[in-house]
Amino acid sequence: MSLRLKFHNTLTREKAEFAPIDADNVRMYVCGPTVYDFAHIGNARPVIVFDVLYRLLRHVFGEDHVTYARNITDLDDKINARALRDYPHLPLNDAIHAVTKKTADQFHEDVATLGCLPPTVEPRATDYIAEMIDLIEKLIARGHAYTAGGEVLFDTRSMADYGQLSKRPLDEQQAGARVAVEAHKKTPGDFVLWKLSSDNEPGWESPWGRGRPGWHIECSAMAGRYLGEVFDIHGGGLDLIFPHHENEIAQSRCANGTHVMANVWMHNGFVQVEGRKMSKSEG
Repeated sequence: MSLRLKFHNTLTREKAEFAPIDADNVRMYVCGPTVYDFAHIGNARPVIVFDVLYRLLRHVFGEDHVTYARNITDLDDKINARALRDYPHLPLNDAIHAVTKKTADQFHEDVATLGCLPPTVEPRATDYIAEMIDLIEKLIARGHAYTAGGEVLFDTRSMADYGQLSKRPLDEQQAGARVAVEAHKKTPGDFVLWKLSSDNEPGWESPWGRGRPGWHIECSAMAGRYLGEVFDIHGGGLDLIFPHHENEIAQSRCANGTHVMANVWMHNGFVQVEGRKMSKSEG
């Protein structure tokens, strides 16, 4: 290989020469869409940014020597709400399927129109519930998770260097955007691995009752399934550094007993409108 690559690594805050674990199989994971609504041009930015990186890696290491995994999150409270709103006449599971299929199909059409390559694999969260349960069981067995208030929670104090990606001291951290601070948590930053489901919410049988996984465990399970316990590059938007990517690292490292989850962490900036991140919530 004559061409040398240098990347800025969010984990180290430094630019360094890229050395893959195995040059015959360079492995990259990127957080994909949550398919509850159609994508806007801001959502397209990470797709395009990491498509360029994927093409570069294929050029340097060979088209058959790069594995690019980009997930689809088809399990989320926003999806449940959209399903109940748009398909009130259907059973919940059918309504959820209708929402996620319609949205994912449109996403694929949009990405193809942009000229982006499809990833090597595109796992959907609901197909990997068993892997998520297995990870949670490992975390409990190793003293990194506990049950309380009908939930299984990750104990952030059990990990000595929790916060290494975002560089936030533990006592300054707040619970993640999708996790409410509740009295049964040992510390406010503890986050949900598994939560019980009501009759009008999707759920799967588990050792802790019928429920569904937390947001962060989904990506840990899918990345581990296709790329292994430690892989080369993990990517996503800047807004995912904390809590999502921080918590992915915590789960994966503590479950597998590794020093890192991915060697290089890369994050893209946002498309902005009048100085603010473009988002659906801003209209």
